[in-house]
Amino acid sequence: MSALVRAVGVALAAVLLSGCGMAWLWNEPVHRAPSATPVATTPEASASPLDDRTAHPYTGALAEGATCVRAKKRQLADLEDIGGVGGSTTYPVGVLVRANAGWWTVAVATRTTGDGDVDPYAFFVTSYPTYADDPDHEPFAWQLASTGGDAAAKKALACVKKLPVPKLPPDPDSPDSYTGRLAKGAACHAVSAKLLARLQAVGGVGGAITYPRGTMVHANGRWWTVAVATKVNPNSLGYTSDNVDATALFVTNAPSAGSPAAAVSFPIKSHASDTAARKALGCLN
Repeated sequence: MSALVRAVGVALAAVLLSGCGMAWLWNEPVHRAPSATPVATTPEASASPLDDRTAHPYTGALAEGATCVRAKKRQLADLEDIGGVGGSTTYPVGVLVRANAGWWTVAVATRTTGDGDVDPYAFFVTSYPTYADDPDHEPFAWQLASTGGDAAAKKALACVKKLPVPKLPPDPDSPDSYTGRLAKGAACHAVSAKLLARLQAVGGVGGAITYPRGTMVHANGRWWTVAVATKVNPNSLGYTSDNVDATALFVTNAPSAGSPAAAVSFPIKSHASDTAARKALGCLN
């Protein structure tokens, strides 16, 4: 074997014995991104929240400098859940007062539309305003069965008694719920002959005075405001175009009512704040 062949053979033997492949011999090394296998770790056990009902029991003592804070709607809704009410019985207003430690005493006024006797006020204890965002404390809330000599409850009660209780919203089909506000995007619509006849009955006319045409616009809620033109027919009652208004205004929920029996209609007089009446009159004329 020639010297050249022997030299090549020695080089190949060295390569094979070293574990390298031919790619290393003839090409540039191939670089690969390093890979890592994540190592599973055991999370540290978190400390249990401190139960302040045991560590710092509620005593009902009034905190120094405590003042009354009006309860928010969301807080009142939460207290209704805790008190097991809602529906016919609600808490329309309430007051919070800072008591001992992180506790707050709450007095709420009650309102019911159902049967049976309901206490005019209810009382609760909560630490949510203090610890709602504190991971080391778990907020608690409960209803007080009795207040006894609870100074914080007495102060909260005195404050809540000074708050006006909002009136219940009227039934959507009660005339009291009509505001005269024009519904967004409201357009004028012609009044049907059937509705005109119904409005004549509501207006106490017919025969001598009739409503030959009318326009209506959507007002607040289910209500529609209607402007009708009046027509004075030959009569022996003394009605003329000189003593009868050329137009009349009504409010009705007939287009929104589920059935004729549920329809409510009543007359109104136009006034400056009734934007629906002004639009209906403008369309009629």
